[in-house]
Amino acid sequence: MTPFRVLQKQIDYKGCPIIIRLVGNETFEYITCINGEIYSANIVAKKKLSQRILMKGYTTKQLSDITNYVIAMAQTTIETILNGKKEPQKGSVLSPFSTRANTG
Repeated sequence: MTPFRVLQKQIDYKGCPIIIRLVGNETFEYITCINGEIYSANIVAKKKLSQRILMKGYTTKQLSDITNYVIAMAQTTIETILNGKKEPQKGSVLSPFSTRANTG
């Protein structure tokens, strides 16, 4: 059985609960409920080489940064589901061969 640890107490964003947890040693996951459906996503955040060699845990700053990133992922998911998918505006898509936006 893979151990997990809840990193963030439940927070609400636009009426949707978000829970952040660490699954195993490197997988950070959020779980949220939007309109009665459960959504989840995860990232793998590797420790620095020196931390892995010395078998040390994440620093407080690393955990804070990773948690903030995962919360932003959850908030983006909630925004997308509640507001519907947004189509890119004409001219806002970059050509793979140019660094300037297409204008027509």
